[in-house]
Amino acid sequence: MKKTALAYGIVFALLWGGAVVRAAAQPDAPPAFDRSANRISGHLPALDPFFEKLRALGKDTLSVVSVFHLGDSHVQAGFYPAAVRERFRRDFGNAGRGLIVPLKLARTNEPPDYLIVSDEEWTASRCIQREPARIPGIGGIALWTNAPRASFRITTPHEAFDRITVFHHDRAPLLEAPAESACEIGCPWEDTESVTTVRLRDSVRTILLAADSFPAEYSNPEFYAFSLENGRGGVLYHSAGINGNSYDSQLRADRMLRQTASLRPDLIVLSLGTNDSFGRNFDAAILYARIGRLVERLRAYHPQSTVLLTVPMECFTRVRYRGKTVRRPNPNSEKVRQQIIRAAEAYGLPYWDFYTVAGGKGARERWYGAGLSNADRIHLTREGYRLQGNLLYEALEEAYRTYCEKDK
Repeated sequence: MKKTALAYGIVFALLWGGAVVRAAAQPDAPPAFDRSANRISGHLPALDPFFEKLRALGKDTLSVVSVFHLGDSHVQAGFYPAAVRERFRRDFGNAGRGLIVPLKLARTNEPPDYLIVSDEEWTASRCIQREPARIPGIGGIALWTNAPRASFRITTPHEAFDRITVFHHDRAPLLEAPAESACEIGCPWEDTESVTTVRLRDSVRTILLAADSFPAEYSNPEFYAFSLENGRGGVLYHSAGINGNSYDSQLRADRMLRQTASLRPDLIVLSLGTNDSFGRNFDAAILYARIGRLVERLRAYHPQSTVLLTVPMECFTRVRYRGKTVRRPNPNSEKVRQQIIRAAEAYGLPYWDFYTVAGGKGARERWYGAGLSNADRIHLTREGYRLQGNLLYEALEEAYRTYCEKDK
């Protein structure tokens, strides 16, 4: 662990400190990423309401600013949004862990900072499926069981919470905390029967929520996600990512988008595009139209929110070459970048061009050589994702600083 931490510290210092990272065998290799490009571009005034709420946190200690980070496998792993979350909470206050999704019960990977287990067997559908057996909810999945009971034990080893929001089907049974822990249950919440809030007497790091019987009118044990809060002011940084998610599949997941309104996000960070870049039938015009439709839908469901588009870095794809399957740089990566930026400009949105920040063409090999990209040349390592998250936060931080300086 100490060697890993030291290695990461050296890499980060070299990259972020402005030094030019060069391959040992190629002394004239370009830098690993373009520090000068690390900024929020596009229509920056759209961020003013979000920034003003951040600034107000210093005056109102109970106020909460909500961010929702929506994406694909880069977000699902948790390391990328976790880095942004920690920086926000360090600078503006910690209002809780925010959205957590029972991904392990859906038999897929889950971020390491929480655990959701159950005594029951669950079946899952995901937003990337064209015809899911059950319509996914806020976390991009739907879970249901045939058992006569439903239970979830939620654990967050590193931080406590005293209230839980449960996202579920409107005919799902009511999940309750043990009598010695429960303080108050509120349902419906803000005129919706698909969200339940459970308040606890004390702050805890683990809680069992269970429904021991299913009344006839609430006999559909279908659940989507939870949100954890601690009753303090600060930032709630929610994130939801599903492996394989794309602009196309996200448009089909309408319930997911509708339920996110309960989070009341002040900022929505949209990190999609990698999966849209694969396939022989890639069409830039179709992608542009999908980005626009998703932005319009987010605006309809979240009129108070600012949408920030992020551009994925270069990735590799598999091609047949001389009878073998080999990995090559994906030529559509730059086309995805162009369409995301085009959409941001057309809809008056801010954007973060991580493609350029990461180094543009050839960046993936340089990140792999620095231990920041996995061998598949699609996903980053933990250290790579943490670096990506820190870079995004620092770009937002610089934009926020500029906003605050306007009033001086």
